[in-house]
Formats: sequence, structure tokens, C-alpha cells
Amino acid sequence: MIDTSPPILRLQFSRFTTQKKTRFLSKILVFVAVFPLAFLTWFLTGIVAPYSAWAVSNSDLIPNPELVNKPTGGTAIPVLCNPDFQKCDESAQLLGTVNNNRGRWNPFLPENNMAKDGKIYYKKVELKADGGRHHDGVYAFRFVTNHDLYQTFKADHNQVDSTGKPQLLDGEQASQAQNIMVKIDRDGVYKISFNPRTADYNVTPQPTYLTKIESVELNGFVWDDENMFQKFDETSPNHEMTKNADWWEITIPLKTTGGIDFRADGVYQFLFSANNNEDWGFGAYNNGQGMLTGGTGFGSSGGQSKHSAITVQVFADGDYTLRMNPSQYKFEVISPKGVKPPKIWNDITSFQLLGSFYPDNQFDPTISEHNLNNIGDNIWTKTLQLEPGIYGANVGISGELFLDTMALGAWLESDQPNKLIGKNWHGKPNEPNIFFQVKEPGNYQFTYDDARDQFSLESLDNIPWSPLVTIDTLQLVGSFAQPLQAWNPTSTANNLEKVGENIFTKDVKLEANRQYNYKYTANNWGWLWVFSDYELDEYGHDFLGRNPDPINSSLEDLETYGQLTTHGDPPPLAFTPTTSGCYTFTANLETGAYSVQPSKNNTCE
Repeated sequence: MIDTSPPILRLQFSRFTTQKKTRFLSKILVFVAVFPLAFLTWFLTGIVAPYSAWAVSNSDLIPNPELVNKPTGGTAIPVLCNPDFQKCDESAQLLGTVNNNRGRWNPFLPENNMAKDGKIYYKKVELKADGGRHHDGVYAFRFVTNHDLYQTFKADHNQVDSTGKPQLLDGEQASQAQNIMVKIDRDGVYKISFNPRTADYNVTPQPTYLTKIESVELNGFVWDDENMFQKFDETSPNHEMTKNADWWEITIPLKTTGGIDFRADGVYQFLFSANNNEDWGFGAYNNGQGMLTGGTGFGSSGGQSKHSAITVQVFADGDYTLRMNPSQYKFEVISPKGVKPPKIWNDITSFQLLGSFYPDNQFDPTISEHNLNNIGDNIWTKTLQLEPGIYGANVGISGELFLDTMALGAWLESDQPNKLIGKNWHGKPNEPNIFFQVKEPGNYQFTYDDARDQFSLESLDNIPWSPLVTIDTLQLVGSFAQPLQAWNPTSTANNLEKVGENIFTKDVKLEANRQYNYKYTANNWGWLWVFSDYELDEYGHDFLGRNPDPINSSLEDLETYGQLTTHGDPPPLAFTPTTSGCYTFTANLETGAYSVQPSKNNTCE
């Protein structure tokens, strides 16, 4: 039977799970058994109480109900209504470079929500003819409904209307689709509207829609001789591939000792971009078939466990031909004649639970003891014995770090104080790990659902606990003299002052011509939640903190001066003052802008 109901209606029906049906029916039976006359009166008069009235009381939910669906300002992890046992309001999110926040591609952020007008969702954004990632007026965006990665709407660049606007694809089809790419010819406020029921959208005033591929670039660790800034530079002429019929290809040397420098093991991670824009990108679809997924650059990752960077391993040095077909969404890596073919890692064979609760090799997915156990129906589990403390965790895929670990997207409401629930994703470069606090020693079970990339953490001893959600303090941690504590993220002496909803500053006395290296850390938790500037995201090309206005920074400013990120373990920032004196360090956690400037007060500790 073909389901022709609108997308959101299908979603709401599917959310009425077996668990909810059981609860629903059991409450009716109790009601009928205890109050038959009242039930009969209620039934005959048609006074039907909605299911939500029988749902769990908000006061019983964790985390704090006051945080649910509230904007984060860059200083908190989103907390969302849980549709497994609550009636949640329908919503739509606009993602992309049209947003001026660090989480511009984050589907879980309430600040990326669109306003609703009847059946239509809309958002007004300020766009510029010289704006976008490359100051050329080109912007990329896509839609999501109900903060759900599996309800993503992207563009089929092969199906366009008379104005050149591509049609939308959703569900599984969206993996083989692209971001909506537009070029803005004049500055102004643009209204982006979206109807998820009809899968239609509009941009007014009308921009130029971009759908034709003029060039394809190979970006990533395959460029062994380039520095970290150059490897993922989608504008580099050196990265351009040659078109051969429907395929684009390039032949480059790969080595068994090549790849990222700290591994040098012949495992290479890379992406393709189109028209020198990584947001018009291609990553891998993890089905073991050499398939690509679209709309995936380094900063616009699709986020599902099915989506990763392309990852291959070579077993002999030689010149390898890398090919991709953008219309068929396929890729190939062809080894030299007589050489063993490379291994394509893009398949899901296992999951690993990684975290700071292990004594050694905490985030190494190759350790067999870190494997989750597959118990069927897409469910994976692992039981841990934990002592009191604050921990960080994420989930590895197939024992290979380059397949991009699944970190934390959002916390979901939980109706059990001993059970935490959340959404996983990899949204590099700004996804945090799963942070939680254990208050009593005991046995804790981690469960991962790979069909919807959702997890739970449950105390098997019924010990209440709570997820860690907010950034309450920020620390400046680096090679500074007293009164700061050098490289000590737990010291309150390194705390910055919070001067706005998402702005942190600190005045520090510095010596001329001395290089200072530093990072930012959160909540005096040690090195669990770290902010620095990741050289692979193509925002900025130095770590010198030269942004003149971090308070009001735009996307174009970030492209020039860089942004704070949380992905992986980015290198320290660096600053060398030309004169001695007091300098103000500023971090804007909403946009990711940061700077070091001479202090206006010229007084510091």
C-alpha cells in the first residue's frame, strides 16, 4: 500500500510507537475499570482528552524543562522535546551559510527554526552580493523538519523548473541530492519560505539558482605534500580534477606511510567539492558500494552515521586514480597495474563506545574492548562500571576514526531520572561530545540505535543523574604567566568574564615579541570541551586572533579571520604582541569569532 500522506503527517503517525500505544491502552483500561460511569459519560458526550494530557508531567522530565526548545546562543547543547512519549510541536529548520552562527548547519538548534505562517515556514536573512563563504554572493542551504536528520530536504540539481530552481528531495533520496546553491546579485533582506507538505520552497527576491557543475576538486589528506591549511582548500587549482565523459578524475601519488601525520598509516580521508565550494560537496554513503552522498563539505556534513568522509587505505606506494561521477553519485579508487586494490572503509560493520571513562586509549576505535554489542533490530549496547566524575564520550564507526565519530547533537527529554537520552550526529567542526556526570558508582548501560542515530545512558542500579548541558564558565588556557595557571583548564584563575549572553573576555598582561599559545575550555572540566580554530574548516588561514570586531562578526569576517570550533583536537591559537601591555582576549561562542586586541583600559592583573 502506497502512503500518500504529507511528510509531516507520516512523521506524526510513525511517532506513535508500540511503547506509546501500550501506555495509551493501559491507561484507558485502568480508567474504564475504576471509573466506568465517568468513562461512559465522557465517551457519550464526546469530551475527548488529548493524548498529551496523559503524557508525563513536564515537572518529571530531565533535563530541566525550562531548557527545552530554547535557543542556546552557542553556550549550551540543545534540549528538545522527545516525541517518543510527548506530543511535540511540528517545526522546520533552515540550515546553511545563510545563518550567522557557529551552528549554521546544526539541525538541532532552536535558533535555526523557521517561523510558521499557516502551512508555510519562513525565515528572513540578510544576504550580500559580496557575501558567502568566498565573498562571491554564493550561499548554500537546506531544510530539516522536526529537528530530525532523517527528515532532511535537499535539492535535485538535475530537476529544475522554468526559473532554474531545483526541486526538493527528502528521506533516503536526499542523500543523493545537494544543498540549494544560490547567487545573490544585490544586498538585501531575503525571505526563504518552505512548505514541507508539498516539498516546495521559494526565495524572494529571486536569486540565481546554481545547478551546473563546472569543476570538481579533490580535497583532503590525500595531498601529502601540502600543509594543513592547503589540504582541504577547495579553491586550490592544484586540487582540480579532469572531466572524462560523465566522470571526473585525477591521478596522484599515495603512500603506505601517507595520510594524516600523527598516523602515517596509508589511510586517507577526502571529500569532493564542486565549483570551488565545499558546501556543494560530495562525501561517502556508508553502504560499502562506493556511493556518494551530496551536500556534504567539511563544515556542512550530512551528520548521519550513514554519511562520512571518503576513507580508503592503500597497501603499496604508487600513483592512484581517484574518480567520481556526480550524476550517479559514485566514486572509485583505481590502483596502479599489478597493485592490490585499496580498501574502501565506507561501510558500517560495527560501532565503538569511546570516552574518558577508559584508563588508556580513550578515543581509539581500534580497541576491541570498545566495541558495542549488536543485539539486533539496529540496537547496540555496552555496560560500563563507572565511578563518580564528569565524562565525555562519542561513538566510533567500523573501528576507523576517519569515518567521523558520532558525537552529541541534542539531549532529549527523559521520563526516567536514571536514564539519559540524546541524538547523535557528526556535524564537524562544531559538534560537542556527550558530556555527563556520574554521582554514584554503579553499572551503566549505553544503548545506540543506528536506525535513527539516537542513544541512551541508563543506570542499571536506578541511580538518578543528569546530562551536562550549559557552558557556565570559559577558561583561557595557555602559556601565560601568573596570576594565570599555565595550561591548567581546571584553575579558576583562568576564567574569563561573561559580558553578554555568549561573549567572554579576559585582560592579560603580555610581553612584547613573545609568542603565546592558548585554547579555550569550558566549565573547568579539564580538556573535555575545548575551543580552538580548526585549520581544515577553511574559515581563516591563521590563528592570530586579528578579527577587529568579534562581537558583531559576519560569516564573511569568519572566512577571513577564522572561527572557534570544537571538533577533534585543534592546535592551539597563537599570538605575538609587538609591544608589552594589557591585551583583551575575546571569544564569541555564538558566531565563533575570536580576537586578541590591546586593552582599552590598559589595566590587568
